[in-house]
Amino acid sequence: MPTVAEWFLRGLALHDVDAIFINPGTDTPALQEAYASLTHQQVKLPKLVTCPHEVIACAAAQGAYLTTGRAQVALVHVDVGTANAAGALNDARASQIPVLLCAGMSPSALDSSVPGGRSKFINWHQDVPDQHALVRNYTKWTQTISVPAAIGPAVDRAFQIANSEPQGPVYMAFPRETLMSELADGGLIGPARIRSVRQGTLSTDEAEAIVERLIAARNPLLVTAYVGRTPELRRAFVELAELTGAGITEYRGRFNAPLEHPQHLGFNPEQQVVEADLMVVVDHDVPFVPADLTLQDDVHIIHIGNDPIQQRWTTWGFPSDTVHSVNVGRALDALIAAARTRQDDPRIAARKVDIAARHDKMMADRDQRRAAALSGGAISPMEVGAILARVAPEAMVIEEAVTSGNPFAYGFTPSEEGSYFRNGGSYLGWALGASLGARLGDPDQLVVTVVGDGAFMFGAPTPALWAARQNGVPLLVIVLNNESYNSVVLASRQDFPDGA
Repeated sequence: MPTVAEWFLRGLALHDVDAIFINPGTDTPALQEAYASLTHQQVKLPKLVTCPHEVIACAAAQGAYLTTGRAQVALVHVDVGTANAAGALNDARASQIPVLLCAGMSPSALDSSVPGGRSKFINWHQDVPDQHALVRNYTKWTQTISVPAAIGPAVDRAFQIANSEPQGPVYMAFPRETLMSELADGGLIGPARIRSVRQGTLSTDEAEAIVERLIAARNPLLVTAYVGRTPELRRAFVELAELTGAGITEYRGRFNAPLEHPQHLGFNPEQQVVEADLMVVVDHDVPFVPADLTLQDDVHIIHIGNDPIQQRWTTWGFPSDTVHSVNVGRALDALIAAARTRQDDPRIAARKVDIAARHDKMMADRDQRRAAALSGGAISPMEVGAILARVAPEAMVIEEAVTSGNPFAYGFTPSEEGSYFRNGGSYLGWALGASLGARLGDPDQLVVTVVGDGAFMFGAPTPALWAARQNGVPLLVIVLNNESYNSVVLASRQDFPDGA
């Protein structure tokens, strides 16, 4: 009779999982045996990818999603493996990446004759009061599979929640006895009838009202961080800017708009928002850092996204004059439809002239900074970006360069086929594993990893590079070495300008 472990693996295959990124332990033999048994039966299963560190497994699952568009799975070892992987879930939550993190749990049965019962000294040390607490701050849903019959509904539910907007990570844990239990029917339904939630769009009136504000404003600004999740969304965002004559500023979480576009005003929103009398914030969590900023008295701020007020955070604090909880792609379509009826308004063309002049100044300042660095004999992050743009503009860049990130992004101008991904959350050590997963998800994709020296060390480089070599994955890793924890240096100087 099939085991719960076999039904779990069948469930992953049913939900189109491509890979299981596994860091095995004494709780995983039931899954390993089930995998071998089903493989002998010629059951099609996700690829098993061994990762010698949990953060590599969890980040690789996220990277594979970036190239496949499908939620992937990381499997780690009991409480300690969960703890090691937890930081990477912070990035998955921030970037709205659906990933299923799974872990075993210490057995409860003390009788070793019970399949899966305690049989090793370490089983007692793996017994913690609340294993889920290690990841609950970062996950949308957690569940312990405490009885065999729960496996099918739990797998279905995990993917339903992870894939519902806003997408994000979920967590499932299995006691060892449960995995080894036999079960005639796993109770799986599958994605055809377990649908995830996709949010709606703006009404015609809502879209027309936003477009009217964009056209009527003196200095309208489109602010984003993640609208470039797909090329289609990026193109729609740029078209909205062109139709309404609004400036663009962004946090480079994704390739949201070409830097060389005449309406692009750069990657430093704080420099632009102080002049805006209208901000339309699209798919962004922290549109600007408000410290020491004075906004215009009459500024109107509109937030558009699948969670526009960031309900997962305790403190947020941004003015939200108008809020629309929507699917971003559908909302952009509605806005474009409304804007096309107004594109001949003379105010738009006049404003584009002013924005283009500001854009030209921003680009001239960029070129001066690049030249100054070169004259000093340094290979700056901007220069590295410019060289990469020249030799591989089509690359998928996975960047975790922290204080060197924006300078690099000012140099790297990808082609239409190129892409750009930053970790999003506050956990460092994401990029190496994410690059591994991205390349496994699409073996033909050129992936370039750009990291700071600190992020490189945090990313468990030895396990990451071992996993890449073991799986035949070629990686190009560029380390921007500023020889310091520069973000800490800058914070210290800001907090203590006259310090010792």
